[in-house]
Amino acid sequence: MPVRERRAEWQRRFSEPAPPAMGSGLLARALAYEVQAKAMGRLSKAELKRIIQSHKDEQARGDPRCRDAGQLRPGTWLSRTWHGEAHQVIVLDSGFEYRGERYASLTAIAQRITGAGWSGPRFFGLKSPRTGKLEVREHGR
Repeated sequence: MPVRERRAEWQRRFSEPAPPAMGSGLLARALAYEVQAKAMGRLSKAELKRIIQSHKDEQARGDPRCRDAGQLRPGTWLSRTWHGEAHQVIVLDSGFEYRGERYASLTAIAQRITGAGWSGPRFFGLKSPRTGKLEVREHGR
């Protein structure tokens, strides 16, 4: 379903426009969840608590699938086009690499690229300007 139809479906189901920060993929998943919840029922508060506690337990055991959203895995590539030029950054075990040089932070790289005081996570699309939260999106996992 095209994004226009997804937004119309959101409006129909919730009687309000879809949040502007919701991209097409997230909108599709949210609508699919809503259809499933309506057909099969929502999770109880107790079930939600068990899921959250299980996640916390896995984090405490160091399960790599349960990392904080703000953590990027070494080897991750970040890309941003700025004024028609592509800029790529590689996440290292300690810091970042940009055009053969190492940096301690994404902010230092963003400031080098733009010449202004940009937030690195925001510049590379990891931090939502609407929520202020870090958002790590992995593809193919």
